[in-house]
Amino acid sequence: MTTPPARSPEPPENTPADPARTMRIGHAERDEVIEVLREAAGEGRLTTEELTERIELTAAAKFYVDLDAIVADLPVPPPSDRIRPTQRPPRAAPGASDAPGHHPFDPLVLRASWDNAKRKGRWTPPPFIRLEAVGATAEVNFLEATTDLPEIDVEVSGGMGNAVVVVPEDWGVNIDRLSSSWGTVRSKVAADPQPGKPLVRVHGSMGMGAFTARHAGCFERKRLESSGNG
Repeated sequence: MTTPPARSPEPPENTPADPARTMRIGHAERDEVIEVLREAAGEGRLTTEELTERIELTAAAKFYVDLDAIVADLPVPPPSDRIRPTQRPPRAAPGASDAPGHHPFDPLVLRASWDNAKRKGRWTPPPFIRLEAVGATAEVNFLEATTDLPEIDVEVSGGMGNAVVVVPEDWGVNIDRLSSSWGTVRSKVAADPQPGKPLVRVHGSMGMGAFTARHAGCFERKRLESSGNG
């Protein structure tokens, strides 16, 4: 039996509400998605069983974010695009960077459609990151990151792909606000960081794939040790 989508969790308290998670949809929005699904089935992108299942999920959907997950692996824009701000959002604070990732409505996006999308190595992460695991793996790796941020907000928008967050041993990852109504969610990382270290706060919906939060694997530890960063 198909499980209806659960309401997506609210964003962290210090993050402005995303209208896709708070604005309810109606019959018109559901009918539009059902038509998209039927066209996708006619093009051979969905099997008959998948079409039936997704139509049932669409009928049970309540918010735009629920519809986004249903069509995330199809070559169509997310239904929530119509209600998201189209203009460039204001800076989060005076002097903040214009680069993506410095405002909750303009995050740094890693979109994995048919190829994996990864950000790793030596880099300075912004405070807002979005992982879109459409059909492949979207991974954000903080093992060699340099930051003085106390928290990093990671939004997950899952389709059929996987989302991965990799952090150092003394960081924390909180997944309390990440929905797993269809996919799976697993964390091997403590929810609270060591004093003075960053917390990665994850929220959103995993869709039909898998989310994993972990520390460095064997090969990653060896590489870090050989480079003097272990």
